[in-house]
Amino acid sequence: MEEQITITASRAKELSRNRKMLDKISGTGVTVDIGDNQVSLSSDDAFSLVLAKSVITAFNRGFEYAQAILLLKDDYDLSVISLRDYTSSKKRQEQLKGRVIGSRGMIKEKLMRETGCYIKVYGKNVSILGPVDNIPLAEAAIEMILNGAKHDNVFSMINKKKVEVYRNGNR
Repeated sequence: MEEQITITASRAKELSRNRKMLDKISGTGVTVDIGDNQVSLSSDDAFSLVLAKSVITAFNRGFEYAQAILLLKDDYDLSVISLRDYTSSKKRQEQLKGRVIGSRGMIKEKLMRETGCYIKVYGKNVSILGPVDNIPLAEAAIEMILNGAKHDNVFSMINKKKVEVYRNGNR
C-alpha cells in the first residue's frame, strides 16, 4: 500500500534532515521517500501506514518532532479544525486565529495546560495533538472560542468538565 502526502517545501526540507523521526517511522515498517513537496509512504501494514501518515501530517501542521512522534502511540490522536468552517473571509480568519492564540500566546498556552493537548495555529487550521481522552475537551473549547464565547466562559467549561470527569472516576 502507498500514500502520498503534500507538504510545504520548508517542512519537507526539515523532515529530510530529521533522521530521528525518519528512523522512528521506518521502525514501524513504513518506507519514507521525500520529494520537494511530496512525501511517499509505503508499507504492507495498513495500520502502520495510517500512523506514519498522521505523524507526517502533524509535522506539516507545525508540530515539533517530539510532539508529532507521539502519534505512534495508541492513545494519542490528531484533530484539525478548519477556520474555513467558521468564515470565508481572510480577515476574519486572522481575527479567529488571534482569539485562539490570545495576547502574547497566553490563551493558547492556558488551553494547552488545561486540556493536556498540544495546539498549533498554522495556516487556516487549528490543530490539536494529545491523548485521545483529552481531544474532545480541547475541540469543544476551541470551537467555543471560534464561535465567539468569552475566554472566561471557555475556561469555566473546561473546569466543570474536569470536575465531572474526576467525580465520575472516583465513584
